[in-house]
Amino acid sequence: MPIECLISFDNNPQGVYYAGQELSGVVDLSVDATKRIKGIHVTVSGYAKIRWIKKGYPRDSERAMCRAYRSYLSSRSYVLGSCANNSSIDWPAGEYSYTFHVILPDNLPTSFDGKYGQIHYEIITTIERAARHPKVFKLPFTVIQPLDLNADAIYRVPLEILDRKRFWSFCCPTGPLTVKFSTPYCGYAPGQKIHFVLYINNESSIDIIECEVKLKQEVSYESHDPQHEYRYDKHLIARKQFGNVLRWSRKVYRGYLDLPSIPPTSVKPTCPISVNYSIKIIVNPTEFHWKLKLKIPLTIGSIPIMDGPEALLRFNRQQQQHQVVSQNLQMSTQQRQRDRDRDRDMNVDRERDRDRDRDRISASVQQRRISSINNNNNNHGRLVGGLLPTNSNMNMITNVSPTPTSSTPSSTPTTAALRPTAMPAILVTSDSDNPPDYIPMMPPSYEDAMALSEKFSDDTEFLTNVSMSSILSAQADVTTSEPFKPRYPVYYDYETPTIPPGSDDSNESDT
Repeated sequence: MPIECLISFDNNPQGVYYAGQELSGVVDLSVDATKRIKGIHVTVSGYAKIRWIKKGYPRDSERAMCRAYRSYLSSRSYVLGSCANNSSIDWPAGEYSYTFHVILPDNLPTSFDGKYGQIHYEIITTIERAARHPKVFKLPFTVIQPLDLNADAIYRVPLEILDRKRFWSFCCPTGPLTVKFSTPYCGYAPGQKIHFVLYINNESSIDIIECEVKLKQEVSYESHDPQHEYRYDKHLIARKQFGNVLRWSRKVYRGYLDLPSIPPTSVKPTCPISVNYSIKIIVNPTEFHWKLKLKIPLTIGSIPIMDGPEALLRFNRQQQQHQVVSQNLQMSTQQRQRDRDRDRDMNVDRERDRDRDRDRISASVQQRRISSINNNNNNHGRLVGGLLPTNSNMNMITNVSPTPTSSTPSSTPTTAALRPTAMPAILVTSDSDNPPDYIPMMPPSYEDAMALSEKFSDDTEFLTNVSMSSILSAQADVTTSEPFKPRYPVYYDYETPTIPPGSDDSNESDT
């Protein structure tokens, strides 16, 4: 009589568990005679495996095989013997019961079996026999990644899609065909009915012969060896068909789709196998015209939406949690804004202090400069001819060159003698190489300004100061045609006076 094994789960005959739950059970073994074995161990295993063969390559080629493997659960415990040594023990005949216990991780993906891969969980009981192949007994179980549709208010939002299409008839566009599809929620669970409303307004001259609503499952497979590739597979879950819609008419269809036991949507795609769902609406016109197709995603969860008091309490509790989180986030944001405002105010204060210090330093430097200029003027400065720069004697002190003496001095000076031929009254020093800073003189008279207008194109240009030696040398060399080149600038702030009509004649008459 061979060895018999029976694996059962505690309080769960179907073997369906949610990720994060506790899995426990009993392994019953029956042996008719004494056996020589090394040990007995129970393993809880879970993995995802993908495999397909690409076209265009030999079947025995390495590039033809695309595969991927990922282990999610591997828990082994010895119930008899151990793996410490290779010694064998006698296992007497009889019936034995061994228990196993494991906590399933929270991130386990939902069990799935598809065309190019699978996500599989199982309990493995292995009897390691001496000098023989081990005896293995397996029992699969199902794991569901929980997706509570009451946990997020987004699943309570109605699902709606609208589209329009125009057909062409004899090179002219027809009226629009309007299709609108809506459901009460955008999330459902297995065992529920998806109630929907299909509105069709056919304003075209083309008849609609058939309308169809489908629920499809879309599975994507991702391989890693020998290279990164994808494969896609689609399955029809439910379908509902409706009749025709004649031209220039409208209809409203109401129906529902039954949801069988299917895996939920992969919300957190941490697995090479991802499962998604969508509703597809197909409106089929008469021949020679393209179909109108609409597609809208749908979420399939594991816990349905509840509309009773419990669901309301749960929703209120979640809203309170969201409010607490949002308040904390808002407080942190306000605190950061206050910190930024405080830093900005401190920067403004520092800039103001720097500007105040800069102004104070500039004022002190200016004061020292003015004091130095006054001291230099008192110690070294003198006026040409000993005259003060006033409007009355400005014309008299501008000509600094000595005039030849004559025995009969002219009784009345001429206008040419009084017209300025050089710079206006200028303050000079005995040190011609390093003159000090100068204080601006009195504004020149009109005649002086007219004399300078030939040299400067703009009245606001600066006037230039020269040394005594330069003035004397310029006056001594009367025959030279070289223009006068001043060396040091003296700035004047003045306005050019307005010349009244006939001013020249009046001046000549006065002289």
